[in-house]
Amino acid sequence: MKMRFLACLLCVFATFAQAQDAPPVDLKDLIVILKQIKEKRAAAEKATVARVLQDFRAAAASNAAAIAFYEQAVGATQYAGKAQAEFQDWKKREADNLKSDAMQNAARLHLSYLLLTIQRAGGMTTKQLEPALLAHIAALTAAGAGDAAILARRDKAKDLKEAGYKPIKGVKPPEKEPLFWEQPLINSGVDGGIFVQWYGITKIFSDIKEWESSPGNVDGMYQKTLLPYFRQNKDPRVIAYWDDKIQQEAQKASSSVLAFKIEQFNKVTRPQLYWKRAQDILTINQRNRAMGEMISLIRNYPDHPDLNNWISTLEGMLAPPAAATPAPSATPNN
Repeated sequence: MKMRFLACLLCVFATFAQAQDAPPVDLKDLIVILKQIKEKRAAAEKATVARVLQDFRAAAASNAAAIAFYEQAVGATQYAGKAQAEFQDWKKREADNLKSDAMQNAARLHLSYLLLTIQRAGGMTTKQLEPALLAHIAALTAAGAGDAAILARRDKAKDLKEAGYKPIKGVKPPEKEPLFWEQPLINSGVDGGIFVQWYGITKIFSDIKEWESSPGNVDGMYQKTLLPYFRQNKDPRVIAYWDDKIQQEAQKASSSVLAFKIEQFNKVTRPQLYWKRAQDILTINQRNRAMGEMISLIRNYPDHPDLNNWISTLEGMLAPPAAATPAPSATPNN
């Protein structure tokens, strides 16, 4: 009976204790503690990013360093927890590809663009990143230049095969030579790539804006980052972009064996590109030049599917600005 009474008494005391508030909190001390915790975490995150940048920068220094780093990433992500023999078998199967210029260039340029992307995520502006971004685009062009020779060899091998010639034993057929522009490391986003997975830094990219994720999407880099910057600064390089774009698209169209595709480019796509070019001429404060080119396009392509939109745009430019509506006069109080 006594034991039951003591148990009830303890329950009463416990309930009473829980109903009481804790002693007053020193608000000044609490603010200081929270600030210290935030600063400590920010410093840790900054140190992590600095270490990541250091590792990636070293790996992007050369093709050899980049491909070695890529092999480590594959081993750490795709073969983690598996027998070492499986990883070695993968390296043997991929040996030719791993040694190729196409693959090694792709690994290096993927890493170099990943560095730029991390810096962008850290708050660097387009003005700060522009020189490095343009250098990356130039490096892509240089790395992809070898694809033309491989494609030429493929065409020649195809012609020889059709003519009855047999492949030479011991010589690697051109169709098995890897192309730079077909490499997954160049055509997939760096923010979800193998190096980001390996280092576990996906969250770094959560708030990134006005930035292309794919290290090989040159047009995306211009559309999302460089062209808006050029337009904002009235930079004539925005026109140079369209000149290069039109030339590249013309080369692609002329390489087609289908007359329909060539005609489609000349009658539809090319005028569309020139119209966009004319619109950007406006952004650099050359209104008369832009209007002259727009009028020429309307006259030269009266059957274009965008004609009505073009005319509406030009009419809007020609219309006089609307007169300002006078503010209503104040009614005197009685």
